[in-house]
Amino acid sequence: MPHVGGQKLKIINEYQILMEESDENHQINAVEMTRRLEARGIPAERKSVYKDMDTLMEAGVDVVKGDKGYYIASRVFELAELKLLVDAVGASKFISQKKTKELVDKITSLAGVDDATQLQRQVVVPEKATASNEKIFYTIDVIYQCLDNDKMMSFKYQEWTLSKEMKPRHGGKVYRVSPAFLIRNDENYYLVAFDGENQEIRHYRVDKMVSAEMLDETRIGKEQRDTLNPQEYARHHVSMFAGEELTITIRFAKHLIGVVLDKFGTTVDIRQDGDKYVKARVSVAVSPQLYGWLVGIGATITFPEAECRKFEAYLEGMLSVSR
Repeated sequence: MPHVGGQKLKIINEYQILMEESDENHQINAVEMTRRLEARGIPAERKSVYKDMDTLMEAGVDVVKGDKGYYIASRVFELAELKLLVDAVGASKFISQKKTKELVDKITSLAGVDDATQLQRQVVVPEKATASNEKIFYTIDVIYQCLDNDKMMSFKYQEWTLSKEMKPRHGGKVYRVSPAFLIRNDENYYLVAFDGENQEIRHYRVDKMVSAEMLDETRIGKEQRDTLNPQEYARHHVSMFAGEELTITIRFAKHLIGVVLDKFGTTVDIRQDGDKYVKARVSVAVSPQLYGWLVGIGATITFPEAECRKFEAYLEGMLSVSR
């Protein structure tokens, strides 16, 4: 058949049709395939469909010839895996409601006909509590470009105001940093980078970054960046708040061992302290957020003495607010 209309793209369209509409229970024969192709504006003959199916098989595509037609036998993702991806997207508060629905539709399209129907029945897209930064995917792309090309980046950083609006921090200051890596923590994405102005490692919430651009300058702070470990960094910064990194000893109820290990990792030093309590030695960035977390599980700081006093002052300050 001469190359008319969409003939050059015919086999690609056949592959798409099989991926989107076929499985073992929904086989597509040559006659049905020609009808689907014609609906896409591509004239086709039954004999050419047979040849194309053979070509797809020879190319390694798992096309099976069943008793009623052709179908895709295996896919990249199993249904349970797709469900996990959908749940992860739905639970990510930094992804907007609109983008969540778009991503869920794309993930669902990776399933077979029956699996897609089952997945759609199971999908629950929760309403997002706040409006997300629609440009977060562009920002992430810029960050990866900087990492791939060993370049610095610039951006403006936003913060909430009393009027519940996001406004640029420090009057629209342009931040210039050398990206180290992206990390997800407490349902948010953070950029960890070397700040040349302050000569230190800092992190920034990606959904609060706007006007991101890759710069011409090569990244700096290599020595500081090379010492970083993403997992350790997240573990040391409770709720990703900055603070002086110290080794402290905390005391808490014995039944909370799992909670502490989940937070700080299984490498922390733990020892019994009486019948009902345990002490743990942890390295962490000390901040009000750490204090708040300790209060939440009923833990105290027992060492060093200076941190014990600071924690006590924090508790007294909390009590004075409630009076």
